[in-house]
Formats: sequence, structure tokens, C-alpha cells
Amino acid sequence: MLDKARVQRIYGMGAALGMLDRENHSDDMLHNLVFGLTGKNSVKSLDYNEYKAVVGELAERIKISQLEVPPVRAKAYRAKKHQDTAKGMTEGQQRKVWQLMYKLSEFDAAPSSATKGERLCGIIKRELSIDASANKPFMWLGFEEGNKLIEVLKNYVKSAQRKAAKGG
Repeated sequence: MLDKARVQRIYGMGAALGMLDRENHSDDMLHNLVFGLTGKNSVKSLDYNEYKAVVGELAERIKISQLEVPPVRAKAYRAKKHQDTAKGMTEGQQRKVWQLMYKLSEFDAAPSSATKGERLCGIIKRELSIDASANKPFMWLGFEEGNKLIEVLKNYVKSAQRKAAKGG
């Protein structure tokens, strides 16, 4: 006969695997497993060797359940990570800046000959007085500069929206 702690361990492991049925306690998956391994209907009536066999099987099932492939995310595309920032503009800030740059380009009356990276470098130079290169525009921007750049770009977008509303 098992002590209370061992009985609780079996029930805890069974609960972690979703094997317990509160409505039909004697005929749930946990008790079916116990019966299949030991021939006994009650967890409390197991001896130590049967306890080890049941816990071993439950532990193996827990390992297997944790090896399952994670569910596929709705958005399969992952944005390019910019880990080469010297001071610490976060990845989230960088994504927001690019989002705002694309939003800003939607309001262009005519297509620009400059790339979005070149336009961003111009804005960084004008607003933050920091030289940036088009292939690594965030290289010398820190967290605070990133916040300031985002706010500046939000204002640019608002201004472009107002101009587009007036113009047509």
C-alpha cells in the first residue's frame, strides 16, 4: 500500500497529462493505465515496484508530450533581426520604425528615387544629427534615440495624412 505522497505524485502526473476524469474517476485514462500495467484498479493498492512502473510510464509520457512540435504560428514570416546595433535600439523599436517608414511611403504623391533606407538615414541626420548608413541605419542609435525617432516618424505620418486629405 502506497503512502499519501506517492499517491499524490501519480495523480499529479496523470493530471499533467490530462488523464483524469472528474466525472468517472474509476474509469479514466489514468486508472486504465494503472490497470494495464499492474492489474489493479486502485492507485492506493499498488506496491512499491508497481508504483515505480506506473511513475516510469507517466514520466515517459510527459517527456514525449513535451517533445511535440509547437503549433504553427499564423504569421510564418519572421522579420530580419538587426542584432548589430552598437548602443541598444531594440528589435521592436526597429520594426516600428520600418512600419512607419512604409506607412509614410504610402502617402507619397510620386514614387521617390531614394530607397526607404536612404530616406530613413536622411530623417535620422536631420532630426537626430547622427550620420547613418542605408544598410545599417540603426547602428549608432540607442534606446532613447529610437524612441525619439519613432515619435518623429509618427509626426511625419500624421503630417502626410493631413496633406493627402487636403489634396484629394
